[in-house]
Amino acid sequence: MKIKILLVSLLLFILFPNLAYASCNTGNPWSVAYIRRNNNRCEGILDRNISTSSFPDLISFATSNLTEYPNDLLIQVPVNSKELKVSIQSFTKRYRLDELKLEDNQSNLTFKLNTRKVLQHRRVQIPFDSLRSLAFMIEDSEPLYFPVVLGKNSDEYEFVINAVRRTAFPVLEIRHEGETIFKFEERNNPQRGHIRLLWNYKNAVEGNYELYLETSEGKTRSFPFQHNPDWFKN
Repeated sequence: MKIKILLVSLLLFILFPNLAYASCNTGNPWSVAYIRRNNNRCEGILDRNISTSSFPDLISFATSNLTEYPNDLLIQVPVNSKELKVSIQSFTKRYRLDELKLEDNQSNLTFKLNTRKVLQHRRVQIPFDSLRSLAFMIEDSEPLYFPVVLGKNSDEYEFVINAVRRTAFPVLEIRHEGETIFKFEERNNPQRGHIRLLWNYKNAVEGNYELYLETSEGKTRSFPFQHNPDWFKN
């Protein structure tokens, strides 16, 4: 059991190095520094840049209808599991939100975030469209992703890939049960930074999917995720 825990911890460090170093302690609640707030979350501005993997990595999987910040932002993940890890960040100003104590609503997990504390603070003012959200749990020693809903869902999932080095992506696909069901536009011109991919999930059936990519150097990565149309029925 100890060996399995060690392996999972090592996997998290490799895949999510930015989760590993952030130290969350109590502090001045009026500051915008990254501290533990109201004993239900860690939130604020980190004192150094967020580290990232040297490989193209998934940094966001979300759906949202935001056009501006409400004073209380509803964050939802449409599953119910104590194993779920959720983090939200903005790379523009080193903002980070994690270690959330999510409320159990039987079929999903929710959290209401006061955006005036940090996100809308006059000294910070983080653009709403710069937020990057991830929710995942470890299954069979691998991360399985679930969509984060910011506000309310739209008919699209937004995936964001971070390429630290200039990279071309001749293959960007959504796969279901091993078959390609959607192809994104090829990115044959090398680019770096945040690469946004939008997929309309409206007609997608329940099941396990994967975001699959290939680089021009022949490297491949796959990010498994779950989708269920029942999650978004009113």
